[in-house]
Amino acid sequence: WKAVSRELIEIGCEDKTLAFKMNGYISNANYSVKKCILLLFINHRLVESTSLRKAIETVYAAYLPKNTHPFLYLSLEISPQNVDVNVHPTKHEVHFLHEESILERVQQHIESKLLGSNSSRMYFTQKETSGRF
Repeated sequence: WKAVSRELIEIGCEDKTLAFKMNGYISNANYSVKKCILLLFINHRLVESTSLRKAIETVYAAYLPKNTHPFLYLSLEISPQNVDVNVHPTKHEVHFLHEESILERVQQHIESKLLGSNSSRMYFTQKETSGRF
Protein backbone atom coordinates (compact mmCIF):
# COMPACT_ATOMS: atom_id res chain seq x y z
CA TRP A 1 0.00 0.00 0.00
CA LYS A 2 2.94 2.31 0.59
CA ALA A 3 3.77 2.31 -3.14
CA VAL A 4 0.24 3.28 -4.15
CA SER A 5 -0.18 5.87 -1.38
CA ARG A 6 2.70 7.93 -2.81
CA GLU A 7 0.98 8.09 -6.19
CA LEU A 8 -2.59 9.03 -5.20
CA ILE A 9 -4.43 12.18 -6.21
CA GLU A 10 -7.44 13.31 -4.20
CA ILE A 11 -10.49 14.07 -6.33
CA GLY A 12 -13.90 15.50 -5.74
CA CYS A 13 -16.66 17.08 -7.78
CA GLU A 14 -20.33 17.83 -7.57
CA ASP A 15 -22.95 18.40 -10.23
CA LYS A 16 -26.27 19.71 -8.93
CA THR A 17 -27.93 19.37 -12.34
CA LEU A 18 -27.17 15.64 -12.43
CA ALA A 19 -27.73 15.37 -8.65
CA PHE A 20 -24.49 13.58 -7.87
CA LYS A 21 -21.34 14.10 -5.83
CA MET A 22 -18.04 12.24 -6.15
CA ASN A 23 -14.93 12.08 -4.03
CA GLY A 24 -12.05 9.68 -3.63
CA TYR A 25 -8.50 8.94 -4.68
CA ILE A 26 -7.05 7.95 -8.04
CA SER A 27 -3.59 6.81 -9.00
CA ASN A 28 -1.50 9.12 -11.15
CA ALA A 29 0.40 8.05 -14.28
CA ASN A 30 3.37 6.84 -12.20
CA TYR A 31 1.41 3.93 -10.73
CA SER A 32 -0.08 1.01 -12.60
CA VAL A 33 -1.07 -2.59 -11.96
CA LYS A 34 -1.90 -5.55 -14.19
CA LYS A 35 -5.63 -5.39 -13.41
CA CYS A 36 -7.78 -2.32 -12.75
CA ILE A 37 -8.48 -1.93 -9.04
CA LEU A 38 -11.70 0.03 -8.62
CA LEU A 39 -13.18 0.28 -5.16
CA LEU A 40 -16.53 1.88 -5.94
CA PHE A 41 -19.07 2.96 -3.39
CA ILE A 42 -22.42 4.37 -4.45
CA ASN A 43 -24.41 5.80 -1.57
CA HIS A 44 -21.98 4.14 0.90
CA ARG A 45 -22.50 0.67 -0.61
CA LEU A 46 -19.68 -1.30 -2.28
CA VAL A 47 -20.85 -2.00 -5.83
CA GLU A 48 -19.69 -2.72 -9.38
CA SER A 49 -20.39 -0.64 -12.45
CA THR A 50 -19.06 -2.13 -15.67
CA SER A 51 -19.83 1.05 -17.59
CA LEU A 52 -17.97 3.24 -15.07
CA ARG A 53 -14.98 0.87 -15.09
CA LYS A 54 -14.82 1.04 -18.91
CA ALA A 55 -15.15 4.84 -18.89
CA ILE A 56 -12.29 5.16 -16.41
CA GLU A 57 -10.04 2.74 -18.29
CA THR A 58 -10.65 4.76 -21.47
CA VAL A 59 -9.27 7.88 -19.76
CA TYR A 60 -6.25 6.08 -18.30
CA ALA A 61 -5.38 4.40 -21.63
CA ALA A 62 -3.83 7.70 -22.74
CA TYR A 63 -1.62 7.91 -19.63
CA LEU A 64 -0.51 4.39 -18.71
CA PRO A 65 1.66 1.85 -20.53
CA LYS A 66 -0.24 -0.74 -22.58
CA ASN A 67 -1.75 -3.61 -20.55
CA THR A 68 -1.48 -1.73 -17.25
CA HIS A 69 -4.31 -0.24 -15.23
CA PRO A 70 -5.03 2.27 -12.45
CA PHE A 71 -6.02 2.07 -8.80
CA LEU A 72 -9.13 4.04 -7.80
CA TYR A 73 -11.19 4.51 -4.68
CA LEU A 74 -14.37 6.37 -5.57
CA SER A 75 -17.42 7.29 -3.57
CA LEU A 76 -20.43 8.55 -5.50
CA GLU A 77 -23.53 9.94 -3.90
CA ILE A 78 -26.48 9.72 -6.25
CA SER A 79 -30.10 10.34 -5.39
CA PRO A 80 -31.36 6.88 -4.23
CA GLN A 81 -34.37 6.96 -6.54
CA ASN A 82 -31.93 7.31 -9.47
CA VAL A 83 -29.98 4.12 -8.65
CA ASP A 84 -31.09 0.71 -9.95
CA VAL A 85 -29.65 -2.08 -7.80
CA ASN A 86 -31.82 -4.77 -9.41
CA VAL A 87 -29.46 -5.40 -12.31
CA HIS A 88 -27.86 -8.51 -10.79
CA PRO A 89 -29.24 -11.01 -8.22
CA THR A 90 -26.47 -10.13 -5.73
CA LYS A 91 -27.24 -6.41 -6.17
CA HIS A 92 -23.52 -5.71 -6.64
CA GLU A 93 -23.85 -4.44 -10.22
CA VAL A 94 -25.74 -1.15 -10.48
CA HIS A 95 -27.02 1.24 -13.11
CA PHE A 96 -28.25 4.75 -12.53
CA LEU A 97 -30.33 7.46 -14.16
CA HIS A 98 -28.37 9.93 -16.31
CA GLU A 99 -25.59 7.32 -16.37
CA GLU A 100 -24.03 8.51 -19.62
CA SER A 101 -23.89 12.15 -18.47
CA ILE A 102 -22.50 11.22 -15.05
CA LEU A 103 -19.85 8.96 -16.63
CA GLU A 104 -18.84 11.79 -18.94
CA ARG A 105 -18.52 14.17 -15.98
CA VAL A 106 -16.44 11.62 -14.03
CA GLN A 107 -14.18 11.09 -17.06
CA GLN A 108 -13.68 14.84 -17.48
CA HIS A 109 -12.81 15.30 -13.81
CA ILE A 110 -10.34 12.40 -13.74
CA GLU A 111 -8.71 13.60 -16.95
CA SER A 112 -8.32 17.14 -15.60
CA LYS A 113 -6.70 15.77 -12.41
CA LEU A 114 -4.32 13.57 -14.40
CA LEU A 115 -3.37 16.47 -16.66
CA GLY A 116 -2.76 18.67 -13.63
CA SER A 117 -0.59 16.12 -11.85
CA ASN A 118 3.13 15.78 -12.34
CA SER A 119 3.48 13.88 -15.60
CA SER A 120 7.12 12.91 -15.16
CA ARG A 121 7.88 9.41 -13.95
CA MET A 122 9.46 9.01 -10.54
CA TYR A 123 11.54 6.01 -9.55
CA PHE A 124 12.22 5.11 -5.94
CA THR A 125 15.45 3.28 -5.20
CA GLN A 126 16.88 1.60 -2.16
CA LYS A 127 20.47 1.89 -1.11
CA GLU A 128 22.34 -1.41 -1.31
CA THR A 129 23.48 -2.54 2.12
CA SER A 130 25.79 -5.41 1.21
CA GLY A 131 28.58 -4.13 3.43
CA ARG A 132 31.02 -3.71 0.52
CA PHE A 133 32.59 -0.36 -0.35
